[in-house]
Amino acid sequence: MKKMIKGFIIASLLTFGVATPIAINGQDVAYAKSKVTITKKEYNKIKNGMSYKRVQKIVGGKGELLSEVGSKGDTYYTYMIVYYGKDGISNANFTFQGGKLEMKAQILLK
Repeated sequence: MKKMIKGFIIASLLTFGVATPIAINGQDVAYAKSKVTITKKEYNKIKNGMSYKRVQKIVGGKGELLSEVGSKGDTYYTYMIVYYGKDGISNANFTFQGGKLEMKAQILLK
């Protein structure tokens, strides 16, 4: 099970970009761009309906843009932001639509 989770995390990280080294068992495998990190406690404070600015205040800065659909200002403009945990592997994803948080998910945050 742990190997499967590690494989999923590695595949996800390799898909989304590079900048700060991440190592598993001493081997660099991927990179996270942002220096801002998130904890499970901060994640739990974030609720659906919040603005991205409110999320930034809770976490302490901007996350990384993973994807966006539509044009800024459109009613259904949707974008996803990721924050990584201090280990560089655990992370939380936040999906915003119409300026408000619609969905959130996390993996391995402490």
